[in-house]
Amino acid sequence: MSETPTQKSALHSLTLQSAAAIAVAVAAERLGVVLPEGVEQELASAAIDLVVTLGLIGVAVGRARARTPLV
Repeated sequence: MSETPTQKSALHSLTLQSAAAIAVAVAAERLGVVLPEGVEQELASAAIDLVVTLGLIGVAVGRARARTPLV
């Protein structure tokens, strides 16, 4: 069964992945680093995973602090 566009998560969005890959390629070019073929996509995927993980950690910490008395 294929996914409809409304069921597709933002992490699997080709637009998001392409934008992140372009950002990585531009940053590498400005730094003068030559990346092998396909590395931009891998770095972009890793960056997206890092941002999502840090966001989830932030939510968890915020919820934990909200359940305890603020000092």
